[in-house]
Amino acid sequence: MSVTYPTELEACWLKVAAAETHASAVRDVLHRLRPDIVRLADRFTTGRAEAAAAPYLKDTRACAAYSLFFAPQTHARLTHILAELPPFPETVRPLRVLDLGAGTGAASWALLDHLGRRPVALTAWDHSRAALRGLHNLFEALRTPRWPDTTLRTNAAPLEDFDPGDDSFDVVLLHYVLNEFAPASRRLVLTRAARALSPRGRLILCEPLRHESGDYMRELRAFALGELGLHLLAPCPHEFACPLEGPCHDVRTWQISQALQILNSTLKRDLRHLAYAFLVLTPAAPRPAPEAIRCRVVGSPTQAKGQTVCPACCSDGHIHRLQLLHRDFDTLGRKELRHLERGQVLPLHDLRPLGEPNLFRATPAR
Repeated sequence: MSVTYPTELEACWLKVAAAETHASAVRDVLHRLRPDIVRLADRFTTGRAEAAAAPYLKDTRACAAYSLFFAPQTHARLTHILAELPPFPETVRPLRVLDLGAGTGAASWALLDHLGRRPVALTAWDHSRAALRGLHNLFEALRTPRWPDTTLRTNAAPLEDFDPGDDSFDVVLLHYVLNEFAPASRRLVLTRAARALSPRGRLILCEPLRHESGDYMRELRAFALGELGLHLLAPCPHEFACPLEGPCHDVRTWQISQALQILNSTLKRDLRHLAYAFLVLTPAAPRPAPEAIRCRVVGSPTQAKGQTVCPACCSDGHIHRLQLLHRDFDTLGRKELRHLERGQVLPLHDLRPLGEPNLFRATPAR
């Protein structure tokens, strides 16, 4: 699956950045904005501990810097996640979407792009008025050509103040938000987000892979399934205890946007590989087990003559090493095997144990 960032979104933020930097040529704009981008990039890596409490989307210039560097990556992550979900349930009225910690809107734009012409009532919640102003301006600029059937409402307030009350939503987004909270606050925000879901609603939670923070997504998964009574749509093919020794995460690739390529020619960051953890939760009862066996790649595949071997988390709640013989796949399937990524789902017809410990011959679903 080839994932690209829409050029229209990047062009909007380049226009904002040009006004802020008083430059016109793209390379000049990005050169003048580079110090702001470096500060933001460092804030979420080397300088995270010192800057944890400092607001970072404090003005239009900061929002432009953030959106040119981080928004394309956000859009790509959500695009990968949304692509593996079943279609969103039909609703009589427009799909009600709540983006908590919306920032400048990249996660919302990915969802709207995924939904196409489906009517949507979007509510964006963030503590930064500058970010919501940028989000609103971009929406007004692109609404007619991209999202003509969407309405937008914004709410500027700290996330700690969020309380759904009697409101309910069909989709709640929490993208790269909970990592900035203490463990108890994470559970509180997750609880309130779950309360905001309609009976068939979906809570899409995505977080950065941060080993120094511990495996808090495993803890939130157990809390959501146990205390909140939610069910998993993704990424897990089961609701048993997580069998992985380390944090569950995806590592997916995408086509880096043009402005980001220019920026990264001097920043030298690994932007092509997106490493993240996510959960998609719903109050709805589990679906009947499909005929195909769902297995999720949870490590680096190895290629040998005529076969691919990879570790996978399977529907039975265990990690198995899968032997995938290329002759069992059609031309497209063989091509996909050569480019398997951590996090991809394999729909399989059969798993047959082989002689080696925990090695299974896997045949594809037809």
